[in-house]
Amino acid sequence: MRRSPTLALLAAAVASAACSGPAPTKPSPAFYDITPAPARSGETVLRGVSGTSGDEHFQLLGYTAGMPATPGSHIEVPAVNGQYVRLHLLVTNTARTSATLPLAAQRVETSDGTAYSPDLPTMSLKRQPLTPDLYAQSRLEFDLWYDIPAAAVPVKAVLQGTTPYSTTPPPAVHLALPPA
Repeated sequence: MRRSPTLALLAAAVASAACSGPAPTKPSPAFYDITPAPARSGETVLRGVSGTSGDEHFQLLGYTAGMPATPGSHIEVPAVNGQYVRLHLLVTNTARTSATLPLAAQRVETSDGTAYSPDLPTMSLKRQPLTPDLYAQSRLEFDLWYDIPAAAVPVKAVLQGTTPYSTTPPPAVHLALPPA
């Protein structure tokens, strides 16, 4: 008995469809699944507060102001000028070259227009980087510590990125801080 070619093709198509499953879809862009970390005592968690300066993207993760002292390894250290301000920061280097952030250029500005650079003794005490190095296409999460007058009201962070092939710094990004 002779089989019909149409019937044979139909049987092959049905068998092929039954074995293959759904058609593969194009994968969506991949994102890292980073484990959330708890906020520290008294810290205000910030969401969506970010901007770019040069090759660096800055994201403020947390903010704390009005701290009269901070614990060190062995003793509590009072703020010399009146209050500590802490910015919890995530910086992403988008360039294909490494970069060193200019620490003194990462400022907090108060309501009277005064700008403050990070306090180096406090940065050392809290074991934070004094010369934050960002490797190509990498991220770094750390704190910036400021020692400012007790009556000063921080209103924004003024953060300065880098450009690898220029001696002129790029425009800084200005990120508003919430009321303390």
